[in-house]
Amino acid sequence: MTGYCLISDRYDISVLADKHPEDKTYQNKVQDLSKRYTGIRKVEGDGNCFYRALGFAYLESITGHKKEIKKFKDIALHSKDELLSAGFEETSFCSTFSNFLKAVSLVETENCTASLLNLFNDRCQSDSIVQYLRLLTSAYLKNQTEFFQYFLENGTSINTFCAQEVEPMNKECDHIQITALSEALRIPVQVEYMDTSDNVINHHTFPEGATPLVYLLYKSSHYEILYVSDEGG
Repeated sequence: MTGYCLISDRYDISVLADKHPEDKTYQNKVQDLSKRYTGIRKVEGDGNCFYRALGFAYLESITGHKKEIKKFKDIALHSKDELLSAGFEETSFCSTFSNFLKAVSLVETENCTASLLNLFNDRCQSDSIVQYLRLLTSAYLKNQTEFFQYFLENGTSINTFCAQEVEPMNKECDHIQITALSEALRIPVQVEYMDTSDNVINHHTFPEGATPLVYLLYKSSHYEILYVSDEGG
């Protein structure tokens, strides 16, 4: 898989079998995935992979679906209210918010995955979208402090956690960030965990009990985009 910058072209799920041919447990996991997924996109492993993967995968999934685009555009437009409610000054996120809306509008006007892929492979534009998604995640956590504080250890406050682990670029995410962003944008996501410590693949849906709209693969502390078997090519 070469020739991409931040998000690759779509490949057949079988490419996963090219790695670790001698590892029977790994190969069994690939076979298991192949029963449920047909394709995969690689995402740059720079600590921003979850945010970049979620943003691209969902926008790609609604391309060509006017009703879903209209619904999500309304969610996107109102997402800045979450940041304002959390105390962010609009001047601190107006540029990143504008680039996020640009991506949504691109799906609405061009109806073309290639254009979306080009946008997400433009480092400046793509990182700006990621930054907005990070700020939105932080804002949602702060606005729901009473709930999310329970998941933090060692007495760490939500504000400290967001300042150290959510808002800075290149910081990897955990369940708490996934839950917050999926709820903030109303994008249920299913993550397939291809951990080396387990003999089988486990998965988790965020938020719990929801019907997934985006599917991601997590292995080696990294997220990639999956395509379920009943999707069109």
